[in-house]
Amino acid sequence: MNQLEKFYVIKRTTGKDERFTVIDAMSLDEADAIFLVRHEEDKDAMKKGEEILIFEADGDLKFDENNRVVLPTKGEMIIHRQLS
Repeated sequence: MNQLEKFYVIKRTTGKDERFTVIDAMSLDEADAIFLVRHEEDKDAMKKGEEILIFEADGDLKFDENNRVVLPTKGEMIIHRQLS
């Protein structure tokens, strides 16, 4: 039986990254599906160049001196990007 894992959802804008939410799910795909259902309006309201990053939590979330999230060195990530 699988157990729930934590997945970070990060909103990336031109100037900084911020923790948007944390989702408990059994897989990255399930975390993405939960995000799309719970935050459809937020995703639709994204501006050009903004991104949403979803990846499994591997300890505490860390940011560098430029307010960008330090991405994990292993595992998978889903990126939602607003192109126009």
